[in-house]
Amino acid sequence: MLLQDQREQVVEYGKTLVTTGLTDGTFGNLSVFDRESGLMAISLSGMDVFAITPEDVVVADLAGKVVEGKRTPCGEL
Repeated sequence: MLLQDQREQVVEYGKTLVTTGLTDGTFGNLSVFDRESGLMAISLSGMDVFAITPEDVVVADLAGKVVEGKRTPCGEL
């Protein structure tokens, strides 16, 4: 699986956004960019952050092309 660590960070930080009151429910988008590969792990559209696993997180390139993942990335992609 591509960008395992970055995917885990998206999941962890998404939960932190909600538990600290910085956002509610499915609001708030996150991405973690990996300079070495030129890819990013990006949060999902409309999914509860407490239901997301690292395998759900989408990996995309900077042109917005999904390289790995079956879910719908957030609209900011």
